[in-house]
Amino acid sequence: MRHASKSPVLRRNSAGYTLAELLVVFALSGLVALVAVPAAGKMIRHSRDLGAFASVRQVLAAARLQAVKHGANVVVEISLTESKQIQLKTFKDRANDTTLPLPADELAAAGNFQQDSGFLKAGTDEPTLGDFTVASGVYLWKHGGTRDDLGEGVAFDKYAGDDTLTNRIVFLPSGGIAPPQSTDCGLPTASGGRGIYFADSEGRNFFRVTVDSNLSGKFRVDKFVPGTGYVSSGWTWS
Repeated sequence: MRHASKSPVLRRNSAGYTLAELLVVFALSGLVALVAVPAAGKMIRHSRDLGAFASVRQVLAAARLQAVKHGANVVVEISLTESKQIQLKTFKDRANDTTLPLPADELAAAGNFQQDSGFLKAGTDEPTLGDFTVASGVYLWKHGGTRDDLGEGVAFDKYAGDDTLTNRIVFLPSGGIAPPQSTDCGLPTASGGRGIYFADSEGRNFFRVTVDSNLSGKFRVDKFVPGTGYVSSGWTWS
């Protein structure tokens, strides 16, 4: 009995792919990679940036709540770690502290916008309320400035006429803030003003967390848009 020959399709499968077919597969794989890699990079930047300004907003909101709750000034001091990560330390500056009043001889050391210790009366040192470090991959960076520049990246400077009191936000028992007095730390504008400025490592997305009201302590997140400056709405991720 004569057996039917194998079909061309079966013969080709047993022999494997042809060179032309492999070239097509490689070309398609390269095309997918060209599309997928930028998309993945955008997702990573999005995740890092979103996490950064959400964390900063949470720290500021907690500090404001503590100031109202304790009837005392609460300060958030911004700095950089040795690895250039953004660090936010919150402490109670005991001015107008209704929960644990200071004796008259120690009152002068309170409400001075810096963390004091070594008071004679037990339990009156100004405590640290929180210490938070923003995840790596996000840097202090104002658009047009230099990355990791603390002076440019944080514009909350000068209190009580003291130029050395820098890089701190002071929340008051009323829920508002003590306005920084440096000339470049006024109300936020499209080009500058007070705020914490940061960006992703590629310099594609620049943000500013700022407090736009002295009385309410209300804060917002702005993004830099080329040709427009820092805006609070109408922007997209890059």
